[in-house]
Amino acid sequence: MSKSIKYTQVMLLLLLVITTSACSAVSPEEKKENVAMQDNTLEVIYGFDIKTDGLWFLVKSNGCTNEKNFNLQLKNIDNDTAEASLFRTKRDLCRGLPRLVSIQMPINDSSITGKRFIANNPFSLKPVRKK
Repeated sequence: MSKSIKYTQVMLLLLLVITTSACSAVSPEEKKENVAMQDNTLEVIYGFDIKTDGLWFLVKSNGCTNEKNFNLQLKNIDNDTAEASLFRTKRDLCRGLPRLVSIQMPINDSSITGKRFIANNPFSLKPVRKK
C-alpha cells in the first residue's frame, strides 16, 4: 500500500511541475511583442484631425486605452508645417473586443499652433462591418 501512495505522490508532483512550467513558458512571438511594446512605438491610427484644443486620433483599444497611454511628439518641418507622431507608451492588456476609440492630445507648444500637420504614424482604414 505504501508503494502505491508514493507512486501516486510522485505522479502528482510530476504533473504539478509539468503544468506550472507550461504556464510560465513564453512564446517567441510574445517575447518580440513585449520587447516592441516596451519602447515607444508608433501607433497605427485609423483617423486623424486637427481640433482647436489639440490633435484628435482614432486608435484601436481592447477596453483600457486612454490618453495617458500615449506620448505625442511634434516637430517643425518648415514655417507652415509640423509633423505629429503618436507613440503608445503602455499596452492595452484588457481582454475586451477590439474597437476604435478617439483620443485627444493637447498641443503644448505655442510655436506649433496654427500650422498644418502631417501624421507620421502608419494609417489603416476603418474596418467595415458586414451586415
